[in-house]
Amino acid sequence: EFIKKISEQQQKMEWLTKMLVQISRLEVGIIEFEPTKNLIKQTLAESVSMVFAASSLKNIEIEIEEFEDLELIHNRKWTKEAIANVLENSIKYSPAHSKIKIQIEPMEIYTRIKFIDQGIGIPKEEYNDIFKRFYRGKQVGEKEGSGIGLYLTSLILLKEGGYITVDSSVGKGSTFTVYLQNYYE
Repeated sequence: EFIKKISEQQQKMEWLTKMLVQISRLEVGIIEFEPTKNLIKQTLAESVSMVFAASSLKNIEIEIEEFEDLELIHNRKWTKEAIANVLENSIKYSPAHSKIKIQIEPMEIYTRIKFIDQGIGIPKEEYNDIFKRFYRGKQVGEKEGSGIGLYLTSLILLKEGGYITVDSSVGKGSTFTVYLQNYYE
């Protein structure tokens, strides 16, 4: 049991170190990536696959509403990491046996990708703070987390010419919306 706990803590430290290195490299421009036109269905599917084990442990269903595949400007590797961060938060702060819905809505310049959960919600006064590095909401103190997932997501999307927003009601869940640029020939 003791060895198992040490192993879990080691894995968390390795993940945290990896994330901090990625953030610092992105911030200072050591890591540069080129967003190109990519179909979004595959990116979404790979993101959901990354969090499938965590959602299964809590019996949380992830439902992607049917949509026609779209070419959006993004880097698949980095965007799937950004989306997985959003999904991980939704899973972490949602009750067991709940649902996360993903909706895609093309707009004129961007495509809106909504992640709607049934979690604990976020007070309006924290909307801007949750995208800051190391910020953790007041109501999530006992939950594990580092406060870097949404910051990294925001940083990745910014480098791709996209962005993320949140709308939430405490006790009723949150909707995180990712905006990615449409591809035009």
